[in-house]
Amino acid sequence: MIIITIIQSTIIVNVGLGVFNLIPLPPLDGSKIFRNFMSYNVKQWLDKYERIFYIVFLVLWISGLAGKIISPIIGAIGAGLINVIGMMFGMHI
Repeated sequence: MIIITIIQSTIIVNVGLGVFNLIPLPPLDGSKIFRNFMSYNVKQWLDKYERIFYIVFLVLWISGLAGKIISPIIGAIGAGLINVIGMMFGMHI
């Protein structure tokens, strides 16, 4: 039973890091991914106000709003992966 708990925790941590890193604010990699789909003017605007986005990111993180936004996403993806892995090994977790 402890191995299942370790596997579940590992899945949740990895999903959490992945979802967190895809937030489209400039300090995170999500902004670099979305830049490829933006027009030149939007890229210029983001570059001009990049420092403000760092402050916005810190405020979201410190206030706890970031966690309230991404926690349900992490929980849903993590639960889905845990169920898929459980079905692959014939276990009901």
